[in-house]
Amino acid sequence: MKEILLNEKSLDGQFENMEAFYKTLPVMSRNLKILRENNVILQKHSSLYQSMITKELSLFDLQNRRGKIEPSQRDKLNMWKRQLSSLMNTPPFWDGEASDCVDSVHEAAKRQTDLLSFLHDQYRDKVLEVPYYDEMREVRSAFSTGYLAEGLLKKKYIDKTEFIRQRHQDGRIRTCYIDIDSDSVSELEVGEFEELLDGLERFNAAKTWNDILTDRFFDYKDYQPVSDRHNVFAGGKFADKNIDKFRCGQHSQVRCFGYREEELFYVLRIERDHSISDHG
Repeated sequence: MKEILLNEKSLDGQFENMEAFYKTLPVMSRNLKILRENNVILQKHSSLYQSMITKELSLFDLQNRRGKIEPSQRDKLNMWKRQLSSLMNTPPFWDGEASDCVDSVHEAAKRQTDLLSFLHDQYRDKVLEVPYYDEMREVRSAFSTGYLAEGLLKKKYIDKTEFIRQRHQDGRIRTCYIDIDSDSVSELEVGEFEELLDGLERFNAAKTWNDILTDRFFDYKDYQPVSDRHNVFAGGKFADKNIDKFRCGQHSQVRCFGYREEELFYVLRIERDHSISDHG
């Protein structure tokens, strides 16, 4: 069974006010969506509703509180409230299974699975050392989507393609549109996959677009297919985009294809064998 646990200990009144908490909810909402789409069960403690957001207000109190929020964001806030209400009230609850653990951190150690946490310094994207009887067990606690996806990949709850799609959501490079039907990522060998990850991180870390365009590592250039027959994007959703390509590794032939939109680059496809590049 694919499962992780929601960490109720990551809400202990650490937020100064509700507005500060609201700002973290888009990440939690995205994480819940990933779990749902990949059929990963999120186990909770039945006392989750008692968890404190601020020193005075709990998750339960959130349901009837409006807070200071822009009118344009009100619909999103209502959606987040519904999601949190579902977390509090909808099974499964792991403590209904006669467990001898007192919280989700220790239950995760018992089950040897990961934690999904709210934003909290003690639990933000780190490996916890948790005592379990006479041994110490490592438990991954994820807040960010990238760190969550990394843990899901290690547990084989998601594949390489889904991992790449979820890893880069906020920086210069975006992978949300990557072609999941081409199998280009899943076919990568271990070394090729590592080079792809490193290349994407290097691209994302560049300070300016000029740094990318002048970096010989990337060899950034236009995609110019020799004919419509060889254009893998012709007739597709992105046929009207100006497609570019860049290299992701020094020791492999892995390349990324996609398009630039102002300061962002959207990856559409990964190539490992020059089958596309040789014709454009």
